[in-house]
Amino acid sequence: MKKITQAPHFMFLILIPIILLIGLLKPDKTLEINIHDTYILIALLHLAVLISIIFGILGLGYWVVIKLNKRLVNWLTIIHLIITVISLCLIILIPFFLPESNQGITSLYFDAQVTITLSALVAVCIQSLYLVNIITALIRKTN
Repeated sequence: MKKITQAPHFMFLILIPIILLIGLLKPDKTLEINIHDTYILIALLHLAVLISIIFGILGLGYWVVIKLNKRLVNWLTIIHLIITVISLCLIILIPFFLPESNQGITSLYFDAQVTITLSALVAVCIQSLYLVNIITALIRKTN
């Protein structure tokens, strides 16, 4: 845990090629989200690129704070890192492992959509901890 709190940007930067590789393994796979009468289709490759960009921005923010010799709040860093990585990896791994055809297994697809939606909501909400952590580190005086 000490290594994670001293260099959290490494975790995000290490996960970028892994996420991109997952997206490249099945580029024709899509994530289908049904909202009332509208279907939203997102290719797994596009989703992987989006999540990689998010990880890059988060890693860059942590790296800048560390290069400025500012101290992050350890528990905020750990909570943000763990919840963000788990939720965004769930978003990309669930469509990766779903079968191609949804005939006869609509409940599986509905459960997957609910899980992906909740994971996305958690990932968006937890970013407030990231902002609080970065702002707190920049305002704090260094010892």
